[in-house]
Amino acid sequence: MATKQISIDQLILGMYLVGMDVPWYRTPFLSHKFPIKDLDTIQLMKRHGIRMVTIDTSKGLDVPSCPPPTNPDTLERHAQPEPPPLDSVASVEPAPPANTTAAGGVARHDAGQPPSVIYAQAQEAVERIFTDLERGIPPSPEATKAIVSIVLEHVLSDHAAMATQLAIQKIKQFDRSLTTHALDTCILSLIVALESGLDQPTQELVGMGALLHDTGYVRLPRNLVRKRDECTGQDKTLLEQHCKLGVAVLAEQPGMPEDVLRIVKEHHERSNGSGFPAALQHDQTSQLAQIVGIVDYYDGMVSRRGTRPSMMPHDAVRQLFLAGERGQFEKALVELMIRSIGVYPVGSLVRLNTGEQAVVVGVNPQQRLKPLVKITTDPQGGSYPTPIAVDLAAPSADHTVRSVLRVLDPTRERVNIGIHLDNSDLRAA
Repeated sequence: MATKQISIDQLILGMYLVGMDVPWYRTPFLSHKFPIKDLDTIQLMKRHGIRMVTIDTSKGLDVPSCPPPTNPDTLERHAQPEPPPLDSVASVEPAPPANTTAAGGVARHDAGQPPSVIYAQAQEAVERIFTDLERGIPPSPEATKAIVSIVLEHVLSDHAAMATQLAIQKIKQFDRSLTTHALDTCILSLIVALESGLDQPTQELVGMGALLHDTGYVRLPRNLVRKRDECTGQDKTLLEQHCKLGVAVLAEQPGMPEDVLRIVKEHHERSNGSGFPAALQHDQTSQLAQIVGIVDYYDGMVSRRGTRPSMMPHDAVRQLFLAGERGQFEKALVELMIRSIGVYPVGSLVRLNTGEQAVVVGVNPQQRLKPLVKITTDPQGGSYPTPIAVDLAAPSADHTVRSVLRVLDPTRERVNIGIHLDNSDLRAA
């Protein structure tokens, strides 16, 4: 690496940025390492008070010996930046449809990256947010929106792939931290928001609220937060203050949208008034907070926490249905949630009516009992050399009518679901 510190006025297209003189949380950039590919990015940096930057001349252009061309069209032709590395993500413009550039012609630096890379980048950024929160530094609306916009772009492009990545992460990580719970709730809330038909700016607000919904926990004892699902009495009452604490923390940062603050404050409220902190009922609670609330409820069930094991996704769906019957959530919202994740969510292990064993790898929103599966064993229990991809809602080539007979416990069956969620070994039926 050949680094050089220069003035923002010396920054031109084709240079590769590796540092700024302003902390990341005061900028709208997810990463401070990326190629300069457009003039709008430079102007955005100036507007956020950045005066000095560090460039890597081994990855991009050096300061020219003569002044660069001043005509924007000439500048575009002059610079030939190399493709961005996997860790470069930097845009706060609203996420555009797949295969397009963001508003104003700003190219998305993360285009084409697999969900695993996007998840890892977003997780790193969320970890920085929570680390700074513990130091008393709340995130800026721009920094939060930058993460959500990138995740939303990939949800819009292929929400099934993001749902699969979510299932893989659940399997890989033994104990879910506040950071991973925040990111998973954000991803799934965006999927539900997309299914609900909300417009894109509102989807972003849902994502921001979901990402920050547990902010208040940073103001409570860490040991108490770690065992929050087991607490009773005064400890439980104290933990329930995290909603109000979260609003107080985030309100320290000017410009945080009111809709986001309401999500943070109301995500534990329930339609029948049985929630907290204010025992609000359905018509008193934000619609966006209700979406994040039901996703938070579901993710809490399917995640390992402390000594409490995770629930199988299908069983968690059943609990969602029962919560709707009890009036905790509106039945229409429960229906929307189940339509988003399926009766048999991605990662479920199932037995088919043919005797074959399969892993659910996708959801059919219109036919929730007929998911996309990867068949891994034959009726006698022998493994298929190459798993078979089958859409249970579509006619099969051999005219076999397959359906889900029952859900299996991967632990009892000794099946590593994570291996089968990788599509590299898939063939069509």
